[in-house]
Amino acid sequence: MRDRLKNLTVSFVVLAILYVLLGLVLLLWPVTVMDVLCYLTGGILLLYGIFAIVGFCRAEERRAVSFLALLLGIVAAAVGVVLLFQPTLFQNILTMILGIYILIDGLLNLKRALELRRMEHGGWTIYLVLSLITVVLGLVVVFWPMLAGATLVQLIGAALVYSGAADLWTLFQLSRWTKEYRKTHPVDVDPLDPY
Repeated sequence: MRDRLKNLTVSFVVLAILYVLLGLVLLLWPVTVMDVLCYLTGGILLLYGIFAIVGFCRAEERRAVSFLALLLGIVAAAVGVVLLFQPTLFQNILTMILGIYILIDGLLNLKRALELRRMEHGGWTIYLVLSLITVVLGLVVVFWPMLAGATLVQLIGAALVYSGAADLWTLFQLSRWTKEYRKTHPVDVDPLDPY
């Protein structure tokens, strides 16, 4: 059991370190990470599109499913080319779509806050402030999509760094506690052994 637990602990430590490293990469180079992801996705979509088109051309029978596969292949190849040659445009479009969604959500929440005020609900001001913050965030994302995209990647990076660091700290504390427990409780049963 101890060997299994030790192997599991090593796996958790390695995973936590990888989280921290990936998080640091996302924090330090968010634009580069977005570009690399666009290039990888673009390359994969372009290859898929080429294989679908070639598969359609080489097929002896052409059915409705084949035409659908051809259409998907053409769309995938076109999106792949855009991702490869205009990654910033694609990132901006996706970020603007996200911004529009956030803006609409904020406006709907603003409407709900005003309805709560009309019904004389006590917590309507908190709801109003939160909805106004959401509207402002939506506007920032819509009008400055590249800044918002990089910031989003950095937030993901910060979350990964935190998660990895928290895992490492927890594992360190658990290991220390287990050693202390074994010193003060010399019994044949391992405190972490479920059997």
